[in-house]
Amino acid sequence: MVKCIFCGKEGSSHKGVHLINNDGSISYFCSGKCRKNVLHLKRDKKKIKWTEAFHVTREKARAKEAIEKKK
Repeated sequence: MVKCIFCGKEGSSHKGVHLINNDGSISYFCSGKCRKNVLHLKRDKKKIKWTEAFHVTREKARAKEAIEKKK
């Protein structure tokens, strides 16, 4: 199982697009939507609501706020 670098969705290794850079790093995109958001639109995955990174950062912020409220 390979994980998309933008949305965090896991998929099979034979589906999607594998982008191999000149430095040897491999980027996997599950769909054209993810590929376009990264390569063409240069969007930050932490600011897009349907990505896993958005939900992770939101949960960290909520936990931090809860700790500050307890003080």
